Amino acid sequence: MFLSTPSKQLVRGAAFSALALTSLYLTACSSNTPTVTSQSGQLTADIVRGGMTTDAALDEFLGAVPDDWGWAGGVFDSPEPDDGGLTAVVSAATPEAFAWHADPTTPPNPSDTLLPTKQNGQTFFLVFSVPENAKLLRVFTSLTTYTPDAATWQKLVSASQPITLSITSGTFENDMLTPDGGPHSGQTLNLTIQ
Repeated sequence: MFLSTPSKQLVRGAAFSALALTSLYLTACSSNTPTVTSQSGQLTADIVRGGMTTDAALDEFLGAVPDDWGWAGGVFDSPEPDDGGLTAVVSAATPEAFAWHADPTTPPNPSDTLLPTKQNGQTFFLVFSVPENAKLLRVFTSLTTYTPDAATWQKLVSASQPITLSITSGTFENDMLTPDGGPHSGQTLNLTIQ
């Protein structure tokens, strides 16, 4: 028999299940620890995740070629670059709190259905590199700040040479980059930790 209106119990049960799954998913994706993705496997196993990010969005981001649209890509606020905006010197004593801002690109269409388990809005990809290791540290985050934990900071300090730090942004709708969502290459700093 076909029911035209679902029962209140069925609707409540479905809503509770969706809420529980979303809560579990957000909790699992909100750490600053390396996450092995299901699709990219070892290609992204070393990437630190921050905020709410998804495996599918990371795959999409890494599969796209960034353009050079600096104002949308991101600019560092901390550490504060020198007068030329190309270098920054920070103390090795405590982990540096990195912060940045970027002009937004066109956000997802408000009339579209945005799924809470999908990547929506702006994300950032930080890459710390040295000549012999282009992937010294990589961070994919939906936040505009990142502070390494003690072990990760020690990894950067142990590089014992200037580090190139770059930022790239992307804007997503349901795990897919929006038409002008990039990725966009932003600022690059030469970072010295002493």
